[in-house]
Amino acid sequence: MNDNIDLNYQKANETDSFKVHNDFLNQLLLDTSHEGMEKHYQLFQDSQNKDLKGILGKGFLKRGEAGLNFLREKLKNENDTTKKSNVIHLLGLSGVKKYLSDITPYLDSNSYDLRYKAIIAIGWLGDTDMISILQNHFLTEKELDLKCFLITAMRQIYFRIPAAKDMILPFLYEKLKSESNEQLIAIIVVVLQDLTKIKYGLKEDPISGEISGNIIGSKDKIIKKLNLL
Repeated sequence: MNDNIDLNYQKANETDSFKVHNDFLNQLLLDTSHEGMEKHYQLFQDSQNKDLKGILGKGFLKRGEAGLNFLREKLKNENDTTKKSNVIHLLGLSGVKKYLSDITPYLDSNSYDLRYKAIIAIGWLGDTDMISILQNHFLTEKELDLKCFLITAMRQIYFRIPAAKDMILPFLYEKLKSESNEQLIAIIVVVLQDLTKIKYGLKEDPISGEISGNIIGSKDKIIKKLNLL
């Protein structure tokens, strides 16, 4: 059986065919034993084929609660940072909120990748009780990119829970007043635009996330309109 899986895995790695990748995933899913899940996990983590890796990763979620509990244990015991970050990503994609307690501690990790994946997963899974946690980590985070992702994670929670706006807006207004970095100002402004439904002059590309427009002008417009000084 394993010889057959290894041969088909080699074939799947050498093609970009969705059918071949999906057929291989379905072959893996037939084995629901712990050994079968371990094999699936290792092949997912080891694959250098981006498309296959994505299908095998998301496909792991088709294993249901047993598969998620397997991933939860891997999160505790996995030593490789990249593999651990992939597990956080999958638990975030699961949509199961109970895994937040396993993910949230990684906001304090020394690893950029683990903090990044934790932020993204919290944005996908978190409720309003996670807003203050994200805000507190914004105050201590040193990496500019991750500070930006902390802001967009709050927006993700707002998209699911509009009432979160009342917790997010005061924080963003306060940060906007003193912020001088244009990348961070731009993120704050576009998130404010989404939350208030008011356009302040910036546009965010829905595909690339690239922001265009007069960043400082938009900041000044908000400060003047709301008399934030």
